[in-house]
Amino acid sequence: MAGKRRLLILGPSFRRRKDDGLLPALERYDGIFFRITRKYLSNAKDVDVLVMIDDLTLVEGNAPLAYSAPKGNGWGKQEFSEEMIEKAKAKNEKFLRKKLKNKKFLEVFLAMGKQYANALPDLKQFNVKVVFPTYGGPGPKAQALKKWLSEG
Repeated sequence: MAGKRRLLILGPSFRRRKDDGLLPALERYDGIFFRITRKYLSNAKDVDVLVMIDDLTLVEGNAPLAYSAPKGNGWGKQEFSEEMIEKAKAKNEKFLRKKLKNKKFLEVFLAMGKQYANALPDLKQFNVKVVFPTYGGPGPKAQALKKWLSEG
């Protein structure tokens, strides 16, 4: 299993740090999945992190992001046009194809809501096991993420 890695894809978060300047994507967003990831990632040496930003496209976890206010008054109430989802899906497929070509990943964990996952291509085409907890609310999903990060 040497050289085998795991990939974590985090969806965008309504909660974000307002610091001036640029922060890595993993630091800019501050929702529950991001806080759990930051806490347990140092022990999971085999995990690469990607972050989905507000336009539904993926960036590396260390990609510098400026602060941008979240849209709306709450999370999960956003609506995305079919066109926006399809454009993001095409960009994400290209991004993931490049990312997954360079490294061999055993597993991909999706820490996001179903509406954000619609902007991802079918990950089965990359021959990776996909872990996507869709049961319960944020609590059980956060618990699954903690367990997954700790397994490495």
